[in-house]
Amino acid sequence: MGGLIGVVMIVKDEEDKLRACLDSVKNIVDEIVIVDTGSVDKTVDIARTYTDKIYSYPWQEDFSAARNFAIDKCSCKWILSLDADEHLETGAGDLRVLITDTASEAFFIPLKNCISPSGSDFNEIGVLRLFRNLPQYRFFGKIHEQISITDQELVRFSNYPVIIHGYIEPGRRQNKRRRNISMITEQLKRQPENQEFLKYYLGCEWLELGKYQQAYECFWSAYNKLDSTHIFFRSSVIRNLIACLRHMGKFEEALTLCMRETEVYPEYTDLFFDGGVVLEQMGEYEIARRWFKIAIDLGTPCILYQHSNGTEDFLAYYHLGHCCQTIGKSEEASQYYQAALQHNKNFIYPLYGLYMVLATRESCEKIISYFSKQGYIESYESRQALGQLLFASGRPDLAVKVCMQAEGLTMLSCELAKYSLYSGNFKQALDVLQKLKTGSQQNNAEILKTEILAYIFMRDISTAQVKCLEMWRHQTMRAEALSLMALIKRLEGRQQTHITKYEPGFVEHLLNIMADCLRSYSEDSGVFIHVAKCCEELISQFEEGSRTLFAFWQREIKGVEMLLDIRYQNMRGLYSWKKRGP
Repeated sequence: MGGLIGVVMIVKDEEDKLRACLDSVKNIVDEIVIVDTGSVDKTVDIARTYTDKIYSYPWQEDFSAARNFAIDKCSCKWILSLDADEHLETGAGDLRVLITDTASEAFFIPLKNCISPSGSDFNEIGVLRLFRNLPQYRFFGKIHEQISITDQELVRFSNYPVIIHGYIEPGRRQNKRRRNISMITEQLKRQPENQEFLKYYLGCEWLELGKYQQAYECFWSAYNKLDSTHIFFRSSVIRNLIACLRHMGKFEEALTLCMRETEVYPEYTDLFFDGGVVLEQMGEYEIARRWFKIAIDLGTPCILYQHSNGTEDFLAYYHLGHCCQTIGKSEEASQYYQAALQHNKNFIYPLYGLYMVLATRESCEKIISYFSKQGYIESYESRQALGQLLFASGRPDLAVKVCMQAEGLTMLSCELAKYSLYSGNFKQALDVLQKLKTGSQQNNAEILKTEILAYIFMRDISTAQVKCLEMWRHQTMRAEALSLMALIKRLEGRQQTHITKYEPGFVEHLLNIMADCLRSYSEDSGVFIHVAKCCEELISQFEEGSRTLFAFWQREIKGVEMLLDIRYQNMRGLYSWKKRGP
């Protein structure tokens, strides 16, 4: 044989991902073998800049056949199998040291499957992708193909190298799911002897498509057939069964499964985390806290188990914070939210809870300063989240400042235009909107609505009317255009004509405008108050609108009550306050 390590890949139309994959391995392997199954883009041209071992293979709806063809073309002693949307991280250890002077013939290595564009959210599993180039080691299965090694003494687990599977856009992912379902269903007919594994993979596809009953039936079938010798598949099946039961609202069944299987796998962090989430959904916050603390104490599970990043730290801390906040332990909640952010500052959800706790005792300005010093708002997403919270708190002016602190660069967005608008800076709002109205953004409903409201607040009614007519031309925006035209008529003292077809959307759009006006912060508050009153008058014309208004004011009152309750929690027991209504 030639060198020590060869990378083998099958590709098709991967011009946007292939280069990153090959750059990650080109300096650590001796050979790169690429088998193309019918690309029509620049995939093959890119591949030629890295290797001359490029082969064509007619696609036969069989991943194993294509991969095995690639292995046959490799001359190295060891095979590393990769996909084009993956790349290798070798920083944790030397790949060559791992496979030199070893009696092992294959390694399970970590694969991190990114579930968010940032890459900070991922699931981790162990995959058999590194093995000796021997005739008996070939892939089987037309889809979700695997290498089968009967003598487990020859297989080891390693924490390196790590394969990173890149984030796949939702549309592309959904198309792959439907293709996979068709292929697995056909394979089930031809290979009933592998039913438990095929049912597992089929369940994964249904789960990702949100078909929970179908997924549950597949996982349950696999669960009843898999034993302890297939620990990875069995542990993953258990977690997926719990997910299905949670989505179907069967919390007691999910909890029973968690309790039973944590007895079997007492070291499996993710099961305790899942149990905590189930208990949280059942309203059992104190017990849920104990489960989340166990997950934290256990730490990252071994590679044998399917693992979701964060169940051992930031996710568990976040849920601990939520449980504490819900039962009135706001100081403890604050500590857990901060612990979550310390472990992962890209995980923005603790920001919401921490903000709510701090808002009961600190000014908005002090909260911004504190978040900034702690490094909580360095990312675009975190600044966006804080902007939303500040706007909801009635400080759109501060929301503007947060959105314009992106290392000196303004975050041009519809949100920035909205915050500028409700802080009374109408011209700045229009300037942002004008910059946004390019290309595909030109017919964005939110941009058009914000632009019309800007002219309404500037009392430029004639321009607002012209913009409303432009909006009306778009079939999907007619309910919103109608609500804005009705608002203009009411501001002019005229009555709106009878509305039937667009009534539900009409009420919803006007309620949103009214709510936003209530959160304005400007020296010229009169125009916002006037618009809000006109919206309320228009909504109350309808029976359903009156009910919607009543529900809205109830939510607003409850929000105030909650803040008062947290702020004055030390005085509980010194007074009794009977709240009216349900």
